[in-house]
Amino acid sequence: MLHDELKDLLEKYLDNRITPEETRRLQALMQTDRNGPALEEMIAAILAEDRYTDAAHPDLQQAFNKVMETAALRQALTRKDHDEDTNDSAQQPVQEADNRYHISRKKIRTFYKTMAAAAAVAFILAAGYTWRYYYVGPAPLVSKKTVSPISTGNKAELILADGSTIVLDNAGTGTVGKQGNTRIIKLDSGRLAYHAAGSNSTAPEYNTIRTPKGGQYQVVLPDGSQVWLNAASSLTFPVVFAGSNRTVRLTGEAYFEIARQAAKPFIVQTSGVQVKVLGTHFNVMAYTDEARVKTTLLEGAVSVTQGAATTMMKPGQQASIAEKEDHFLITRPDMEEVMAWKEGQFRFRKTDITVIMRQIARWYDVDIEYEGDLSGIQLFGSMTRKENVTQLLELLEQTGRVHFIVKGNRITVMPATMK
Repeated sequence: MLHDELKDLLEKYLDNRITPEETRRLQALMQTDRNGPALEEMIAAILAEDRYTDAAHPDLQQAFNKVMETAALRQALTRKDHDEDTNDSAQQPVQEADNRYHISRKKIRTFYKTMAAAAAVAFILAAGYTWRYYYVGPAPLVSKKTVSPISTGNKAELILADGSTIVLDNAGTGTVGKQGNTRIIKLDSGRLAYHAAGSNSTAPEYNTIRTPKGGQYQVVLPDGSQVWLNAASSLTFPVVFAGSNRTVRLTGEAYFEIARQAAKPFIVQTSGVQVKVLGTHFNVMAYTDEARVKTTLLEGAVSVTQGAATTMMKPGQQASIAEKEDHFLITRPDMEEVMAWKEGQFRFRKTDITVIMRQIARWYDVDIEYEGDLSGIQLFGSMTRKENVTQLLELLEQTGRVHFIVKGNRITVMPATMK
């Protein structure tokens, strides 16, 4: 198959064991339009593994550069669209993110830009097929039957200590509730904040903020810590942090920026993992339909514990663990991919198709079915989460790896070879 031949020739080229005849064949395959999706995905995967190209074969280097020029244009368009999106009121929590986090993102972008000039950046290459096939590509392959659109954005409900519920997306600004001496205020930005007028002498009262599928929300906790909740998530916390620690309970996914209190550590409890911090920025992903709980540290230091397993994390690390494991797996993930949800984006970089579909299911509130062997299918791409799900499915289909059948709110996923 051409796909296998192209991959084999690329491997030989990078290992510097390609013959002159094979060099000419590789150049011909790289210049064939129908090989575009496979080629860009292969190059992105190779470069993501830090296996850089060189100038030993000028003709091939020129072909590589042509791929990157297309990719760079898409990258510019993606950044422009993202900048425009952040002006929308539904993206207000993103606008108010800590400047230090944006500085970190800026450094990352600068690194990518530098490496692209040397033909060594995976994401820019990966985004190339997104531009080529989504903006100027052929007609979509996905079924004309589209998933019923749902309203997405700042949506959540607040459950008070007495069990009563406040739908936050319908509530006006100002005081929306009161718990003891603590007022619950919806700010102009749409965020929820807690303001204590004095110490509460009664037993601790707990509130829960819960987002539906397709919803996200930001809350300022009683200690000033900020939390961004992803779709289908919930956070339970006391209306006043009394005692020797500040403990909250999370299901789903949330990004935390913790107010520093040296004498009172902040603790996030999930279905098995405990994250303990003093003041830091981190993300916790603990959905029940995911095999592993993942804690990603952006700034500061945290300790993570599950049973007898415990470890200290450094910035840039991710600690993940499955339910019955006795140790944490420490990796250095792509931070932009981890935090894409908070930025209002889908961003996939060599991401397994089943992981992608779980994200789609949570955001668009759809049911997913699988047919055929989808093992080993990993995709690259990016898109704003404000787009209709059908457009995202069309984009994924253009990789030539997967096909979708849409019936009502059910999406069936299968290898492209089965369509």
